[in-house]
Amino acid sequence: MKKLIAEAIKRHLAGIRLPFRAQLTGHDTAPGVGLVQAKALAGEKLQAAELFQHYGLTSAPPAGTMLLVVPVGGFTAHGIVVGEENSGFRLRGLKSGEVALYTDEGDHIILKRGRIMEIETETLRVKAATQVVFETPAFSMTNSGGATTATIQGSLHTTGGITSDGDHVAGDVSLEHHTHPGDSGGVTGPPIGS
Repeated sequence: MKKLIAEAIKRHLAGIRLPFRAQLTGHDTAPGVGLVQAKALAGEKLQAAELFQHYGLTSAPPAGTMLLVVPVGGFTAHGIVVGEENSGFRLRGLKSGEVALYTDEGDHIILKRGRIMEIETETLRVKAATQVVFETPAFSMTNSGGATTATIQGSLHTTGGITSDGDHVAGDVSLEHHTHPGDSGGVTGPPIGS
């Protein structure tokens, strides 16, 4: 009797699809839960499988990304994607405890050991409707080439000196050779040392 029951269970389980791998061929990020099209390793096609992702994180994985599909109720047509991996773009060499966001173009944000956050991209755009606040004891910025422009509407206060490799500030005001109107109608001489 035990053998008959075991065989019946085995036959029944054979008709239930177990989790399987698939390769992403397309996606739709417009619905509330993203949908993917994929090709299973056995050659079958998945249409509109739901792509479950963690709260606060969402992505549109590129074609070729490997997927882990769990067929709800054992049916391929009711498959949901519970994991994804693309080894061609995944950042490698992270240390234990580090976290990264990355794209297929090489942009990344890494929360590194030692409480360092590294951002690498070609253009970093910050849009803040109210304000941007930096609270830090030190700030440095290096421009490795090209022109830098800044527009400040309001006041600029500095407690240190301002230096320049050029000799002009704000158009035609020279730091080295400027003069001022004098109190008695004349013009002052240039600064000492110019």
